[in-house]
Amino acid sequence: MHLTTTQLSALDALSELRHFTKAAQRLGITQSALSQQVKALEQSVGLPLINRDTRPLTMTAMGEKLLIRARLILQQASAIEAECRQTEDLKEGKLSLGIIPTIAPYLTRLVLPHFITAYPGIQLDIHEDTTSSLAKKVHQGHIDLAITSDLDTLPASTVAHLDQHPLFREKLYLATPLDPHSPDQELPMIGLKEGHCLRDQAIAVCNQAIDHNISCDQISTLLSLVKTGLGSAVIPSMAVPNPLDPAIDISELPDAQRLVQVITRPQVHPNPAAKAFIDTLNSQLPQVKS
Repeated sequence: MHLTTTQLSALDALSELRHFTKAAQRLGITQSALSQQVKALEQSVGLPLINRDTRPLTMTAMGEKLLIRARLILQQASAIEAECRQTEDLKEGKLSLGIIPTIAPYLTRLVLPHFITAYPGIQLDIHEDTTSSLAKKVHQGHIDLAITSDLDTLPASTVAHLDQHPLFREKLYLATPLDPHSPDQELPMIGLKEGHCLRDQAIAVCNQAIDHNISCDQISTLLSLVKTGLGSAVIPSMAVPNPLDPAIDISELPDAQRLVQVITRPQVHPNPAAKAFIDTLNSQLPQVKS
């Protein structure tokens, strides 16, 4: 049995108006097209649904019985269409957003207020994780998009299944404790835990191993460790304290940068909220990069 909402709408209109011409006019189709829809519906159920020899038209017992369920189906179909329109118009919906910890505290406060103001009906679900974990979640469809750094350390097979949308390149800086008592002391390099792309970038730009005895997950903690004199650390420009901490020296690392980008999964019908978020992100880039 194959029933369509078009056929059920034809039956519903006929049951209410009891006249083929009036029902066809309401539906915006010809009387012939309406008749064909009703006949196709009757063939599907194998029973007549309308008494055609009465004036006005009346429904058969099977027609009345089917009509009850038909109206429920039409109501549900209408609700689904309305929800889809609301989502497409961004009046409601959900956005699953991933972001790496070395970007999250700085970028979210600059971008999210603008997005929430523009789209108050969108529910945000934020996942904070490493680049490799977020790339996997995007690839598997668990989140809509992620803001990450370079994907150089990821397997080529994973990167091949992701769309990359570069945003900007961010300068890297060296944070060193200012200790007037031992200015020439050689300090170890401390960094984030393994798995964080900033750790790999720090090793690459400084050509120095990270002290395995001290590691953490947040840049704020990393700067606190630097301030206590436990070592030096590489930080991105977004994490440079403003105002500067008098106990920490911040110096730019020549030609040292990291890529900040959005990664998505190639889709025929992407989440409209994801596109709106990327547009909002791009519109706020001057404030982010300054």
